[in-house]
This record gives sequence, structure tokens and C-alpha cells, in this order.
Amino acid sequence: MSMNAALSGLAAAQADISTISNNIANVSTIGFRGSRVEFADVYNSSPYTTSRTTIGSGTQLVRVAQNFGQGNIVTTGNRLDLAIEGQGFFAVQSGASTANAPADLHFTRAGAFEMNAKGNIVNASGETLLGWPVAANGAALNGTFGAAQPINLPQTMGTAERTTEVQMGLHFPVDTAGDLQQDAVPPTAAFDPNAPATYAFSSPMPVRDANGVAQSAKVYFVKTAEPDATSTTTTYEAHVIVNGVEQTAAPAATLNFDENGVMDPAATAFTFGAGALAMSVDMAGSQLSAGRFTVASASDNGKGLSSLSSLSIDQTGTIWATYGAEDRVAMGKVMLASFSNPSGLRVLGNSSFAATADSGSAIVGEPSSQGFGMLRSGALESANVDLTEQLVDLIAAQRNYQASAKALETSKTMMDSIMNIRG
Repeated sequence: MSMNAALSGLAAAQADISTISNNIANVSTIGFRGSRVEFADVYNSSPYTTSRTTIGSGTQLVRVAQNFGQGNIVTTGNRLDLAIEGQGFFAVQSGASTANAPADLHFTRAGAFEMNAKGNIVNASGETLLGWPVAANGAALNGTFGAAQPINLPQTMGTAERTTEVQMGLHFPVDTAGDLQQDAVPPTAAFDPNAPATYAFSSPMPVRDANGVAQSAKVYFVKTAEPDATSTTTTYEAHVIVNGVEQTAAPAATLNFDENGVMDPAATAFTFGAGALAMSVDMAGSQLSAGRFTVASASDNGKGLSSLSSLSIDQTGTIWATYGAEDRVAMGKVMLASFSNPSGLRVLGNSSFAATADSGSAIVGEPSSQGFGMLRSGALESANVDLTEQLVDLIAAQRNYQASAKALETSKTMMDSIMNIRG
């Protein structure tokens, strides 16, 4: 039996060394929970034996216990990096739930998250962080486990509006000698945006469709008259092209400037297009001036969707997003989960765990509430492994292995001695 006891000691020491080695290997793994091996002695006894004469039969591995103590908090500056100071786990979901196949639900302390193309907050494995919808003040609408859902942050928000009015301020040159691309005044051919000889100047103009998307729009100016012996008026005709299609002006968009370069105030705004592309283009303030053709100002009343510009997560897990120059909006609240017996959780790898009958069902709550830790944004929890302690334990486990090996060698020597006895 001494050889069996020695062999069990070798196996136990090997298990201890393997567990310590795993802890050391993951000392830099975010959210990793260290573990330790627990052993129990082995006795072969019966009702006919007494404890005074019973010799143990070695040791056996009882379990590998997880250490759920707090790890160090390391600041990263990334707003979607989250660390829990205190009790609780993040709940993450792999895949989507269906009527026949519920999504895999995992729990982790690793809070290295990012936003995917769909706007979901996910970890490196693509698992989605779960939370609750919130009211305008950031309070969860329904803080139950069944109400949890993937947290989604849309990249854009707001109401789009199409362009119906455009304002432009233009400076036309007084002297166009050597600066006029059209071949004559008026040009010898009809206006053609693809023929520079048929217009004098052009400029992009801001136009948005009903979805708030900027369109390819340009305004062209054809010089149709210049001062002569009979008139001091300079005249330009405006043409608007949107997405390659000319938008007809009714009446014709004619800009008249007097000898002082002042535009006729009676005709500064013109209507182009019809239906969904109908718009008023107001060129009040345009003038003839020295220098080259320039656009002093150009704006429209169209409105695109506001893009996500900033993000913050407070200590209670409320996610606040700012779109464009608007006020920040509460987008969701991170849910935390705890268990009556965390040691009963099943280890999955990737610093994740699954609930079991031993751990009990998940108990959910908000960060910073009773029984749950505070959430820190821009930080991560490192592995709760003390490297120095692990190295000391490794030395002890190595000596245990050597001692068990020596005991096995001694047992073998004794057996050899018995086998060599001759009558």
C-alpha cells in the first residue's frame, strides 16, 4: 500500500503544479480568476478496524476551487473598458435567442468591451453585453432578469429633414477679362454642365434628401450680359444640377447687378425643381467685387442625422451618449449578476463562467446597488493572482513531488529487498 500512497502523492503534487502553472500563465489575463487545488486524505477502513491501527492510503483531489477575490484595477482610458469594484459579474450573450434555442448566457469579470458594426457592445469573443432599457433620467425601466437585452448604441440619432431653402452669398468679379471660361457673352452654345465654355463659374451647394443624406448638387452661372454703351447692368443666369439632373427654375433665375455691383433686391430668391427636390435658393447679399469669383457663404435648412460624438458610463452602469451638439441621452444600463455560491460556477475559459445547479440561479441588480459592486469606466480588472505567492507555492509543490517520488523509490527498494531474500 505504501507504493499506492506514494503514487497518489505524485498525482496530487502534479495537479498542484499544473494549477499553479495555469495561474502563472494567466497572470496578465484580464478578469482571470485564480484557482487552487484541494485534497483529502484516503483511508480504507471497515467496521472491524480501529483508528489506532489504521494507516492512510494516500491523498485524493477533491476539487479545483476558484478564487473570486478582487483583482487590481488598471486604468486604460477607453470608455468601454469596464471594471467592477466589488461583487458581481457582467452578463454576456452568445448569439441570439429563438423560440427553439435560447442564447448561451455567460458571466465574466473581464470588462474589455468594444462596439461592433451593429452598435452592440461586445467582448473579444463577440459576446454581447446585456443590460436594461432606461428612462430619460437613466433609471432602468424593468430591472428583472427577463427584461435584460443586448445593449445597442446607434451610430446616428435624430430626425432628418430635406433641404427646402438654400442661402448663398457670392462675389462675382467686376472685371472678367482673362478670367472667364465661357467662350462669349452670352455663350455661343446652350448651357451644358459638361461644357465649360457654356458657363462662367460654378460652385457646390448644400442639398440634403428626405433621409438627411447630402446630395451631389452644384450651381452654375452663365454670364448673359455685361455693361456696354446702352446698359450698365451685369447679368448672370443660374442653373442648378442635383445628382446629374438640372432642376428647372420658374421663372428663370436671373441675377442683375448695377454699375455699383449691387444685386437687384427684387430678384434674389429663386425656386428650383419640383416635388421632393423643390427648393428656394436665396442669393441675397451677392455682389460684384474686385478679385476672383468666390463663395462667401453657403447654407441650407436640411438636417442630417446626428452622429455619435461621445460616450460615458457612470458608476451605476448608466450609459450616456451624445449625438452631435445635442444634450446627452441615456441609452441603457449595464446589468450585473451575482450567485449565492460562486464556487459552483462552471469554468468555460475566456475568463467566463456558466451557472449550474450548485451555483444557483443568477441574482441580478444595478451596479452600486446593495450586494453589487461599483462600475468603473475606462478601467479593467487584472487577474487576481499574486505572482510572488504562486512562485512560492510552486516551490512547495515541487518539493512535495520530489518527496513523493522519494517515497516511491524507497518502497521500490524495500520490495526489491524482499524479492532478493533467499531461503
